[in-house]
Amino acid sequence: MIAKLWTEVKDHAEDEISAGARQQLKELIEGRIEAEFKDLVRCGRYERSEERQGYRNGFWTRGLLTTTGHITGLKVPRARNLEFRTSFFGWYQRRQKAFDRAVRTCFVGGISTRKVKAVTRAFTDAGISASTVSRILQGVDEELRAYRKRPITGSHRFIFIDAVWMSVRKRYDRKSPVLFAVSVDEDHNMTLLGFKLAFSESQIEWASFLGDLLRRGLDDSAVELIVHDGAGGIIAALAELFPYTRRQLCAVHKVRAAAAHLRNKSMRNAFMAQANAIYEAENIIDARERLDAFSRKWYPDEPRAVNSLRRNFGKTLVYMQFEKRLWKTLRTTNPVERYQQEVRRRTNPMRSFANDRSCERIVYAIVAGVEPDVSK
Repeated sequence: MIAKLWTEVKDHAEDEISAGARQQLKELIEGRIEAEFKDLVRCGRYERSEERQGYRNGFWTRGLLTTTGHITGLKVPRARNLEFRTSFFGWYQRRQKAFDRAVRTCFVGGISTRKVKAVTRAFTDAGISASTVSRILQGVDEELRAYRKRPITGSHRFIFIDAVWMSVRKRYDRKSPVLFAVSVDEDHNMTLLGFKLAFSESQIEWASFLGDLLRRGLDDSAVELIVHDGAGGIIAALAELFPYTRRQLCAVHKVRAAAAHLRNKSMRNAFMAQANAIYEAENIIDARERLDAFSRKWYPDEPRAVNSLRRNFGKTLVYMQFEKRLWKTLRTTNPVERYQQEVRRRTNPMRSFANDRSCERIVYAIVAGVEPDVSK
């Protein structure tokens, strides 16, 4: 609402946060507050009316920090025997919600709590303190708690799981995985089912994470395929919790793992390009014929890499059991990578997190703003 009022004065201001422009905005806000007060008491200032519900009792003043600057001395009228609450701000609110969202965006973008103070000097001379930034971010913690308890509804046919590793100082400067689970429907609509900061990618950690999804309502009987990277903990957890669900080993992870065995590292790009071409096959028979041709070419110089690619190769072709239009989406864990890439990009400037809560808070704030697209 304040942003709408601002548009009425910004065209007349040479500087959008100049004192004159803020004064005009203040007068507009006070005018709207006065109109709300009049609706409450059913009578205007200095008017007489039989419909009057109350009498004025002076006013109180307060400041409000907005994305257009710090507005001071806002007059809010009071009434005898009536409680008046304006729709512009709540009790004890000193900052516009849009301003808090802007602070959260800065923090998620990698700016520390202390550096945010310097940024906010554009809106108020003193800026806001690091402790104020921390209080603003507490709202993220509340959203995260609600997010973790929300029920999982609907049918989730395809699920993609993977992990991204983060540095958390309270864990003795060791890296820890953040486990992700994403579902994609036939129309390429993506849903983040959940994430969890774990200590490892062990069977216990993955089983705990996937079990929580089931407890929140995920219908395992509706899940037709789970795509994963082949980590031992994932395989064991899936065998325990989804014993009857088909599983697809990510083709990209398979090729990368094979390329890691190359003796001649300069051939990595050529090896991976030709290996990935195998998955452009029209059917399973064509894919195996392409694999054999690839093996005949590369085996003499790179036997370990070829053997690695051929090992469990059939587990990377499960996607071919589904509709052909879905093959490109189902053969890799790329859908969950969309979230992980955004997390990496936003957290790189931070290098490490102070503790678990800080890590989970930032990851949630990032993924909550991701607009995934797997249609390409």
